[in-house]
Amino acid sequence: MTKCPFTRYGLITTALVLSAAFPIHAQPAESGAGESDELPRIVISDPNRDLFRLALPNATGEKNLARSATEIEQRDLSITGLFRVLDPISFPDTLQKEGMGFSSALWSEVGAQGVAKMSVTQQGSGLALEGRLYQVGRGESAVMSKTYRGGELRALVHAWANDIIAQFTGQRGVFGARIAFAMTGKKGEIATIGMDGAELSVLTHMNSPCVLPAFSPTGGQIAFTSFLMGGDDLWIVSAGGGRARRISSRSGLNSGAAWVPGGGSLVATLSYEGNAELYKIAASDGAVQARLTSSPAIDLSASVSPDGSKIAFVSDRQGTPQIFLMPSSGGGAKRLTFQGTYNQTPRFCPRADTPIIAFTGRDERLVFDIFTYDLRTGKIERMTQNQGSNEDPTWSPDCRLIVYTSSRGGLFAMNPQTKLEFQIWKGGARGPSFGPAPAESR
Repeated sequence: MTKCPFTRYGLITTALVLSAAFPIHAQPAESGAGESDELPRIVISDPNRDLFRLALPNATGEKNLARSATEIEQRDLSITGLFRVLDPISFPDTLQKEGMGFSSALWSEVGAQGVAKMSVTQQGSGLALEGRLYQVGRGESAVMSKTYRGGELRALVHAWANDIIAQFTGQRGVFGARIAFAMTGKKGEIATIGMDGAELSVLTHMNSPCVLPAFSPTGGQIAFTSFLMGGDDLWIVSAGGGRARRISSRSGLNSGAAWVPGGGSLVATLSYEGNAELYKIAASDGAVQARLTSSPAIDLSASVSPDGSKIAFVSDRQGTPQIFLMPSSGGGAKRLTFQGTYNQTPRFCPRADTPIIAFTGRDERLVFDIFTYDLRTGKIERMTQNQGSNEDPTWSPDCRLIVYTSSRGGLFAMNPQTKLEFQIWKGGARGPSFGPAPAESR
């Protein structure tokens, strides 16, 4: 007998297909063989203790531009969770008025290990941002000095922040990347914001619940599920907005699209053959290219590895919703999670050299939190705890941040190494999806 995905494990289908518009919580499912209710817990004493202490004095130059640039820089470098950004209130006037120069001895007195300075000026119809980065104890000369030109202040500051991150870590930051999400409430549309929580753009205008957005690998398109035509169908819209096109409207489920590297195909859950299975379909017209699972269970919420070789997904084939892994060609699925009896929404880190999956798990208190699974070691690590319910993880392109929704409202970002958390969006949101890193500014 074919099982209906809307009558079994209501939360797994609701959270992955419908919860953006209609959140519902089911009763606990019975544990499968070998499962434990216990998921890892975390103890954080002082995550700021060993972070590099970075001072960000007020930018100089044209007053309004300088004020805005300072706010953007401080927000960017706080969100990363990589630095302890010092409070400017602690800087004496002599340091605030220092301009673009630098006194290593004076900055050491306020506890700074590094100082990032900016000057912003209007040049014709455009802007110029000069940035200088100093390190205390390495003399009076800047360790990095760059000038950025363009027409949009936020983009220039993002480029400067990305280069600061590169100076200290060897890898540029990804500010300028955008996050797609489903708006909650009456609108229910697909929107994007910058990863700093600014520049909201509503992409769809369908006046019908739209959920589960997924950025394409190039960032030019977003796949999503909409109920506009009565059923849950798959659509694609340009990342710049405009008219969406429907690519799959088969009977039953058409949902949970995940892009395959290269952008020509998607992995999605379809149930037109009777059961909820994973299929590979063409991004152009939704044509089925391959059926990837064949199980009497519910298989959904796919995530494709950055090299395209593996697919993580959720299945209840062994009693409760758990994370499984299979080759991208299908078949041979291996169960990954045995801790916790309700695990869902797996998402691969987009860096091929970092084989880690973030997912949502429900603990013994029936609270949802964010966890990671290391494919090299099998270790599960808890990211969030005792801060409401937290779900729907998505990785930044550099895998330095996990962004997720929270019952506290909006979108939060966490650095998985330092566990520092930052609220980046206060509006209603579900199912975030990070786009690719921005092109490097020249």
